[in-house]
Amino acid sequence: MGIKKLLKGIPAVDQLYVRYKWREKKISLGEENPDKIFFVVRRATCKVGLFSYVMTNMGLVRQAVEQGYIPVIDMQRNANSYLEEEEIGKKNAWEFYFEQPCGYTLEDIGRSKNIILSSGLITDENIFPGREITLDEELCEEWRNFFHKYLRVNEEIQREAEELYSSLFGKKRVLGVLCRGTDYKNNRPANHPIQPEADEVIRKAKEIMRMKNCEMLYLATEDDEIYRKFASAFGDRLRVTEAKRCKNTGNANINDIEYERKNDRYLKGKEYLINILLLAMCDCLVAGSAGGTYGALLMSGGYEYQYVYDLGLY
Repeated sequence: MGIKKLLKGIPAVDQLYVRYKWREKKISLGEENPDKIFFVVRRATCKVGLFSYVMTNMGLVRQAVEQGYIPVIDMQRNANSYLEEEEIGKKNAWEFYFEQPCGYTLEDIGRSKNIILSSGLITDENIFPGREITLDEELCEEWRNFFHKYLRVNEEIQREAEELYSSLFGKKRVLGVLCRGTDYKNNRPANHPIQPEADEVIRKAKEIMRMKNCEMLYLATEDDEIYRKFASAFGDRLRVTEAKRCKNTGNANINDIEYERKNDRYLKGKEYLINILLLAMCDCLVAGSAGGTYGALLMSGGYEYQYVYDLGLY
C-alpha cells in the first residue's frame, strides 16, 4: 500500500488533505486580461444532482459578482455526476445545460493573469438558496431575479421543454407535483428536508386541483413506485415525461444508477432539467422541499398557488 493511500485511510489526515486541495487560491496562467479578475466556481468531486450544483454555484457566482469578479463555472476539471470518465478535463458539464454567467468560458480565460479558484467545499459560510426560499417570498423573488440574470438555461433545451409542455397540456390548467423517493427516502440524509409520503402528496394534490380548477397533473419523480401510485390515483389526468425512473434502488445513490444507452450521464441531466422546466411552467405547485423544487421556484415566473411541505430535517 502506497504512503498516499495509507494516509488517506486516516480520516483526520484525509480531511486536512481535502481542505487543502480544495482551498480558495489565486493563480496566474499568463498575461492576458490584466484589468479583470476571474473567479472560477468549483465544487469538490461528489455525487449530487443537477440542482444541487445549481444552488451551490449560484451562491459562489453571487459572491463573485458582489466582489467585482467575473464568475466562470468549472464542471470540467474534476469528476461529477454528468461527465463520462473519458470527458473529465475535456468538456464542461455546466455548459451542457446552462450558459456561463458572464459569457466567459474556461478556454477564454486560459491565459489570464488574475484568476481566483473558489473553495470547492460547501460550508456554513456559503450563502446559496435552499429550504428558506420556500418559506420567504421576498427572498425567493430575490434569488429568482438573480437566477434569470446569471443562470440562463441552454436555448435548445429551453425550447424543447416549451414545445413538450405545449404538446402535453395545450392551454389547460396544470398542477405540477414534485415527489422525491429512491435514495433520498431510503438514506434519510442528515440535515436534509424530510420528504412527504406519496399518499399524502396525492391527497394534497387532489385538494389543490379542486380548489384551483386544475384539469391536469404533471408529475416529476425519479421513483417508479411513486409514479404508479399517481397513475392509479389520477388516471388520464396525469402526465409525465419519458425520463427514466428507478425501481428498488435500496441505499444506492441515484447518481450511481446507470442505463444502457450512449451518453447516459448527459441524458440523465437533460431529462432532469426538462422535468423541472416543465414543473416551472405549471399554474400551481405542490412539492417536497428538495433541490428540484428550489429550481422550479427560481425558474418559474411565480405560481398562482404553491404548497411546499416543511416537515423539518432528517
